Amino acid sequence: MSKRFTINDSPAAGLRGKKIVLAGFGNQGAAHAECLRDEGVDLTIGLRRDGASWNLARDKGYAVLELSEAAALADILLLLTPDETQAELYERTIKTHLHDGAALGFAHGFAVGFGHLQPKPGIDVFLVAPKAQGLKVRKLYKEGRGAAALVAVEQDATGRAWSTTLAYAAALGCLRTGALETTFREEAVSDLFGEQAVLCGGMSELIRAAFDTLVARGYSPDVAYFECLHEVKIIADLMHSRGIDGMRRVISGTALYGDTTRGKRVIDSHVRETMSDMLTEIESGDFAREWIEEHCAGRPRLGRILADDAGHPIEEAGRRVRNLMPWLEEDE
Repeated sequence: MSKRFTINDSPAAGLRGKKIVLAGFGNQGAAHAECLRDEGVDLTIGLRRDGASWNLARDKGYAVLELSEAAALADILLLLTPDETQAELYERTIKTHLHDGAALGFAHGFAVGFGHLQPKPGIDVFLVAPKAQGLKVRKLYKEGRGAAALVAVEQDATGRAWSTTLAYAAALGCLRTGALETTFREEAVSDLFGEQAVLCGGMSELIRAAFDTLVARGYSPDVAYFECLHEVKIIADLMHSRGIDGMRRVISGTALYGDTTRGKRVIDSHVRETMSDMLTEIESGDFAREWIEEHCAGRPRLGRILADDAGHPIEEAGRRVRNLMPWLEEDE
């Protein structure tokens, strides 16, 4: 069982009087900034002057500086840029400017957990990883709730790293729900595995395979889209709120019998062996190295795969079906 922290363990007020710098203003960065501003902290956004987010952040009323300049001022710097660029950005723009006794924070353990970014001695290194996309983090904060989070300390140079970690988690609203203690390595490995085996890779391919099976037997692509993709949200929402057993208590008897007698034929021993192999690739660091090399090469393999998948018949069927429900974009 992981140790759980709640709002009773740390107030967000622990950040007041500290100079907070957010490096990056994307999905997570923009959401963090809004929450931190509501908490009344001293906040600066560190960006490239010619970057796409510079004017966006300034137009929203934030103090914006070149990242190297902002890093020199920071008591706490959150590195919220893409995983594949963090190590290079840290070495080039942050490392020599961040003063001893400062804290370097992350929202994902990737760069540190796989050893691509090696923080210098003399600084605290911590992780607050909300279990939600940025827009959801912000929405839950405004509702007086909060996204659950995983938290970790990799390096405690000052003896205050855990205090900083929990204060930052509180400022995002995460401690209203709760944060579980982990390590950078555990968060990074489990996050990648979940994305690859279930949330993105596994789900995408399972849906396409089921769609193709129906269409190949002569069934309508639009009907196949409804049954194999559209209704995923119904079951996912039930699992999200009730767990697998709770979901099974509210679906039809027919669906329940099919679930319990056929599911293991789809996810058989061969699939489990493949998952184990994938986990080994992640644990060894092979996947992280492969992804960074792919990014540095201009993402040629990723581009080819995305182009091929965009032409899959399920995409055309999906556009027709979603046109029947214009409110789906409003919900998103």
